Amino acid sequence: MPPTLVGYLEGTVTIGPLRPAQRADEPARPVPAEVYAAYPVKIFKSDGATWVADVNVQADGTYRIALAPDTYVVALARMGLRSGRGRDLPKTITIASDQTVRLDIDIDTGMR
Repeated sequence: MPPTLVGYLEGTVTIGPLRPAQRADEPARPVPAEVYAAYPVKIFKSDGATWVADVNVQADGTYRIALAPDTYVVALARMGLRSGRGRDLPKTITIASDQTVRLDIDIDTGMR
């Protein structure tokens, strides 16, 4: 059987706080789909400038994307006032054929 020509990037995206004065010990509320859309995560070639793909985050915050073996930069797109900050982004990752890389992304909305 020939080797797989793709590898995978997967993980969970968490976004918060979603409202002012949200305490860290409060139970998390489900994140609406439009909130994930407001903080788009993008994948670029290793130069950090050549766009490759957008990360499609599911309703439960998880994602999985197939990529050709290569080195990539995962970054949070800046969108005006709602730019937020990815605590560990941008992040350089290397995808190998038939392997999965896990990258959990924590986005701070800046609300206090």
